[in-house]
Amino acid sequence: MNTTRNLLEQYVTAWNKHLKKAVQNMDLIILLRNAAPTYRGSFAMTLWNEKQISKEQAKEFVKIA
Repeated sequence: MNTTRNLLEQYVTAWNKHLKKAVQNMDLIILLRNAAPTYRGSFAMTLWNEKQISKEQAKEFVKIA
């Protein structure tokens, strides 16, 4: 089963193969910052809904009312 973190790691390494060894040690915010801008917002919302990041952290990537 792919977790959101695993999917995010896959997306980051798809765009930057040089980070392949490093993504496992990155925290979620650093992973989001390294993801392609198109996907950051949706990943941030998913992680926030799963309570893996805070609302304040998610606001860096998406506008929350």
